Amino acid sequence: MGLQGTVDEWRKDLLKELDSYESDDPKPLKVIWLTARDQHVCPLCAAREGKYFTLEKVRKILMGEFCKPLDEDDRCRCTFIIDESCYK
Repeated sequence: MGLQGTVDEWRKDLLKELDSYESDDPKPLKVIWLTARDQHVCPLCAAREGKYFTLEKVRKILMGEFCKPLDEDDRCRCTFIIDESCYK
């Protein structure tokens, strides 16, 4: 979180991370959106804080206008984690 780079570069990195979780499992993979909960988090991501999304929904978010960093030279301070408990 908070690493330097463009939003487009960041988007590509996050999509690659999602690709590593491709599965033939019929259960929908859940993703939890997290932020640093500070003044650097953009309003779009702040609204997603702590919410669960399907992998498909996160892909749609990433393909759209998923983040508007307050500082155009930095990233918003958000990320997501895969909730692997759905595999149990």
